[in-house]
Amino acid sequence: MPDPNNITRAAFEKAVRIYLEEAYGQGEPPQRVRDRLQWPPGETLADLAAGEAFERTPADVPPPECTRLRLRLGNPAFPHMKLGLDRVAETGDWVLTVDCHDQRLLEVVGDAEREAVAALIRANADLKSRIERRWADEGLPTFEQYIRSRLAARRTAGDAADA
Repeated sequence: MPDPNNITRAAFEKAVRIYLEEAYGQGEPPQRVRDRLQWPPGETLADLAAGEAFERTPADVPPPECTRLRLRLGNPAFPHMKLGLDRVAETGDWVLTVDCHDQRLLEVVGDAEREAVAALIRANADLKSRIERRWADEGLPTFEQYIRSRLAARRTAGDAADA
């Protein structure tokens, strides 16, 4: 079983810092978010994810056996947005993602709220893109970076086979 130790505490803290900078700018996140940033000691992702602030999937297994981890950090307009970590099934590697957690909203709102909710979803998608682009620029493991590296490895293997 893969061990979620490929993301260090320092890398995860950097990802959180970038998320908070993009989501809240120069403002302070709400107290409930700051409370979620009080993590147990340890250096690995498994150590951090043992804390109560993390949502784990499946919920009833220890962090090394999870396939997804979520930390609800929100943004000023929508408190449900989450910093996510997803395990890549083929390799067991962990990648960072932003989970907007808003896709079902349009299904449950009335016509009067539809445009406002659609605008919120667009703003969340824009924020997600900015955060994930900064993570990639900082060399943090995102799904896009993972796919790019896998494709590059396949090209390299194909070029070697053709030689």
